[in-house]
Amino acid sequence: MASTGVNIHLDTPTEILHTILLGIVKYFWGQTIFLIEKAKLLEIFHSHLDSIEREALNAPSLNADYICNYKGSLIGKHFKSLAQVMPFVIYDLVPQSVVDGWTIIGELVVFLWHTQIDNLEVYLAKLSRTIEDFLNITATCAPSILISKPKFHFLVHLPAYIRRFGPTIVFSTEHYESFNHVFRLSCIHSSQHGPSQDSCRRFARLNLVKHILTGGYWYEKELKKWVHASSYVLNFLNKHPTQAKLLGIKLDDDKSKPGMYNVCLMFIPSMPLRNR
Repeated sequence: MASTGVNIHLDTPTEILHTILLGIVKYFWGQTIFLIEKAKLLEIFHSHLDSIEREALNAPSLNADYICNYKGSLIGKHFKSLAQVMPFVIYDLVPQSVVDGWTIIGELVVFLWHTQIDNLEVYLAKLSRTIEDFLNITATCAPSILISKPKFHFLVHLPAYIRRFGPTIVFSTEHYESFNHVFRLSCIHSSQHGPSQDSCRRFARLNLVKHILTGGYWYEKELKKWVHASSYVLNFLNKHPTQAKLLGIKLDDDKSKPGMYNVCLMFIPSMPLRNR
């Protein structure tokens, strides 16, 4: 764990997806649903959630039917949406301390999903105060969870990491988590004995196809020279824009020149310029 220039404690910031959305928000969600089901108020909760006006909210994942039916299998996008509206949905269904907890969670989520901080000191002071308020509310609702779940303690270190690295959205892995779907699709026809190798080979083949279709060169051993695909191959994407979109290629406006696309071609550095 020791490496020159790396401090494992200072250089591994708290990640907001797993610490906030899949951490404290998920814990409060589980406790809240337990109280609602115990009081047999789930249908009322469903009605409240379904009646929320979504147009003014950045909450695309507020499908009341899905959330209530799969309340134990929600993911980050659902918790991000719920954090914005829960106080208005459960105000008359659970104890006031739980409502206060969700109110503080809403404030905390707003603070942490900042993309720009104008006044760092003022921001960190407000964030620290919000974290303290949340921990106090948590101690009132479920004091044992502060000991059993370390993610509550991780919140205390967030201001230090923000001071060191900037807004938490900068070091969030939320966007990259969505690529798990891409990797799963690449393993559909895999034997599952070496899924990582299967995925790498599949992506390598896709890159080869993209390289050839966009006018890339490769060294032909039999001809002993650098070659590229013919104009018929290079015109393929112009005639099949759907395939170009699947490869992430934006077609150039000037389609008169085959192989001219808005991409960075993967030329090999050792290739002589005069042979291109």
